[in-house]
Amino acid sequence: MITMKKVSKAFLLPLLCVVFGSLTSCSKNEQKVKLTYGEITHQKYHEISYARFERMIDNKESFLLVVDPKGCACFDSFMRASEEYIRDNKLVLYKMNVADFKGNENKGVKVVEGSTSFSIFNKGVIQQSIASNSSTEIMENKSKFVEYVDKYLEKPNMYLINKENLNTLYHSANKSLIYFARNSCGDCSYINANFLYEYMRGRSETLYVFDGDEEVRRYDDKGKLINEEEWIQFKVDYGLTTDNNPTYGYSTGVVPTFFLVSGNSETTTFHSGAVAFNETIEKVDNEYKVSEVYFSNARQSSLEYARNFPSMEGMKVNANDIIESEKGYRWKQSASSAHYFPRIQAFLDSYLIQVTHKF
Repeated sequence: MITMKKVSKAFLLPLLCVVFGSLTSCSKNEQKVKLTYGEITHQKYHEISYARFERMIDNKESFLLVVDPKGCACFDSFMRASEEYIRDNKLVLYKMNVADFKGNENKGVKVVEGSTSFSIFNKGVIQQSIASNSSTEIMENKSKFVEYVDKYLEKPNMYLINKENLNTLYHSANKSLIYFARNSCGDCSYINANFLYEYMRGRSETLYVFDGDEEVRRYDDKGKLINEEEWIQFKVDYGLTTDNNPTYGYSTGVVPTFFLVSGNSETTTFHSGAVAFNETIEKVDNEYKVSEVYFSNARQSSLEYARNFPSMEGMKVNANDIIESEKGYRWKQSASSAHYFPRIQAFLDSYLIQVTHKF
């Protein structure tokens, strides 16, 4: 393990029904939905773009969505009916506006001018969608809303955290497992959709998730990052780079990164780490090889969970699994994931059971 000095504070499986003594699968609309994310610090809602909405569907996320018609008192009525339940159960509510759907597919969401709608998505597929013009009682009455959602929802075990929560975890005597990601990161989306979300649905333990796009990075109207230096410093301060965390940090700091941490008021101890993708590929004598990778020769001895796996450094890569661009060579995720996913699973299998911090 490695200890780092204190960071600045500034900075379902389908539900089965019993029918006459035998088991039969419920219909899709009767299944309990295990939401992908909860959140530790409550926000009324997270406003998202249509592009983000599509990524969530592509990533097979399970989530709650409200569509605001703008200018209708029905939206405020819905928020009064739902907010206490969302807050007390540490759930995440995503919000879009009716205008966001103009010219775009509804994806099953009830989009009605002058009416607020509420939808439940299960693994990227619409499961329930109601609107205030036809389901006024549920949308505007607190007890009716609770009765409605309790039929369909199962609490998540992946919780979004902000920087204050992150500081708490980094200086808690109890251990926590933290996943650093970005919602616009292609590598994060790939591991989420093809491994992590389904893996966590089968677990009961808690994984804390820090989304760098939500909490640190800032973009202009054209989607250009405008605070790169702040993001670089964040990665140094929180041990994602090798600057202060040479054993478990990686390169200049990347996502997706996983850490098992604990600490005290002055220091943070990194007990282990894991990084998927972000390797460097070199071409030598018409052969492609992994030249830089988290699971390297030097780091291998520090990764107890990975001792049954060989180092990936120097690994030969089939030419058919390489994408060449002006930036160099890239290993196709569909091929490299066969090496990364078992290692990430071994990390999670080993350390989720050690998580003791509870908010």
